[in-house]
Amino acid sequence: MRWIFLYIYFVFYMIRTTFFKIKLSYIRRNATEQEYEAAVHKVIFNWAKTMLRVIGVKVNVKGMENIPKDTCVFISNHQSNVDFLAIMGTIDKQIGFIAKKEILKIKIVSSWMKMMHCVFIDRNDIRKSLMAINEGVDNLKKGYSMAIFPEGTRSKSSNMGEFKKGSLKLATKANAVVVPIAIDGGYRLFEDVKGKLRPGVVNMSILEPLNIADLDKEQKMNLSDILHKKISEELKLIKQD
Repeated sequence: MRWIFLYIYFVFYMIRTTFFKIKLSYIRRNATEQEYEAAVHKVIFNWAKTMLRVIGVKVNVKGMENIPKDTCVFISNHQSNVDFLAIMGTIDKQIGFIAKKEILKIKIVSSWMKMMHCVFIDRNDIRKSLMAINEGVDNLKKGYSMAIFPEGTRSKSSNMGEFKKGSLKLATKANAVVVPIAIDGGYRLFEDVKGKLRPGVVNMSILEPLNIADLDKEQKMNLSDILHKKISEELKLIKQD
């Protein structure tokens, strides 16, 4: 029964998507860039919150007071595809994600991700990867926060993998404020049931921000290890096991 409801909602949402895009196109032509960006964010934020409710996902979040008013880079562990929804539906802030270029093939998804200022990485092409990093730095300068999953892929479990080499280049190059996030539980609702989605709880903890500009040379070199330790230690506290 749940799957029938989800299917009906998905079809309904696809129809609404066309309407929203027409409306946003009108706003872009007749309003300021700031008003347009605010409208895009409102649509996406409300969509993510609605999807969480429809699926039956409750996000227990703590540390909302640690989110800076200005732009920042969120650094999170990555267990599940549900992580995206949990972040998008709880943090009321314009956030572009660092994503694999393969997502560009899914037009209905990638078109919205482009509007969110997501950056698509080609891991097999160093030159294109550097261009993507520069695009992310430009996004930060323009006022759009970014989110990175440094593990590079879903763990599909409660375990946390190592951070990929170079995964934090965007943050270090921009001398950004980074906000670590520990997130747990999404894999039980999706990956553990072979991608069928089931209701449940996701725990999310937003840790105190770290300003890269304030770090010394050694700390910057070890930033990946510093953030990995902070997130892994917090993950132990919020795990549902």
